[in-house]
Amino acid sequence: MTSLLYPHLDFAQEQSRIESGTQIRDLIFYNNIDTDFLKELYDVYDCRQIVVELKNVHSIEREHINQLNRYMSGNFGRFGILFTRNKPSKQMLQNTIDLWSGQRRCILIMTDDDLKLMQNINSNEQRKPIEVIKKKYVEFTRLCPN
Repeated sequence: MTSLLYPHLDFAQEQSRIESGTQIRDLIFYNNIDTDFLKELYDVYDCRQIVVELKNVHSIEREHINQLNRYMSGNFGRFGILFTRNKPSKQMLQNTIDLWSGQRRCILIMTDDDLKLMQNINSNEQRKPIEVIKKKYVEFTRLCPN
């Protein structure tokens, strides 16, 4: 995934731990702010770095979303991505919309299909893989209340 998102998201760090070791973030990317989309994430969500959680589960649960939500603070801003095997349930998608409504935090849930699309786009050089994340972001914001 790190090579797919380079150079837009850079300096990837895997299994990043806080000092106490109680929280382990799967991936952290530095936001280079070199596209309109990444600039918007920086401006709207104070997103200097992007936390990505990878969940090898059949279905996302509220605790997975809450875990990523806890990681999004300080230097990281209020935007994160959760990769999982399958499309989230309506209830879990609503949970992310509620977080946006209440705290202006954006958690995108992306699936294996999104990752495959990113790989295909990269192989075919049609577009940039970061645009798959942008598309998911646009779709998410359209679901959120004004």
